[in-house]
Amino acid sequence: MSLLVETIKVEDGKPLNISLHNERINRTLFDLFRKKIPVDLEEIIEVPQYALKGAYKCRVIYDEKKYDIEFTQYSIRQVRSLKLVYDDNISYSYKYTDRTNILRLFDLRKGCDDILIIKNGMVTDCSYANVILRDLNGKWVTPSTYLLKGTRRSHMLNNRFVSEKDIRVSDLNLYTEVRLINAMMGIEDSESIPVTELF
Repeated sequence: MSLLVETIKVEDGKPLNISLHNERINRTLFDLFRKKIPVDLEEIIEVPQYALKGAYKCRVIYDEKKYDIEFTQYSIRQVRSLKLVYDDNISYSYKYTDRTNILRLFDLRKGCDDILIIKNGMVTDCSYANVILRDLNGKWVTPSTYLLKGTRRSHMLNNRFVSEKDIRVSDLNLYTEVRLINAMMGIEDSESIPVTELF
């Protein structure tokens, strides 16, 4: 089995949304390994001196027995266009280091910056982030048919900044723009991608 990974944004030395990351890592360990003793990421993560200023990506690479932690400085990828790619069998319920199937789809982007994965006619995620879409009334929604339950997505739903909805690929004309969100990137960090830039 491939190793698992939890990606956490560390800003000026502080890990963000840690409770949601704890929830996901513990749910994963229970689902896959029936591990019942909870992990507390705040006890595992020691922020190095060089990561006390600015934004860093903390990756916790783990299985049921061990945890390896690495820090890298983070800069946001610019994504301004998305290629619709179709895969009715894609599955990414747990955050594995092995992303072979997603990278295979990413290779189909044909000059676009990233992909928007369509499964059984439903909008899911892009290659590295959940998506939110602005409807014609200016409200933000996120697909209920996501591939990975992202922590930023959960945070935004919990705070009622977005609502969840089934979004068919045929419904995309009911939206004006798409933004990408993940642990490292909130709506304020994401490029606005007009629906006209979905190909």
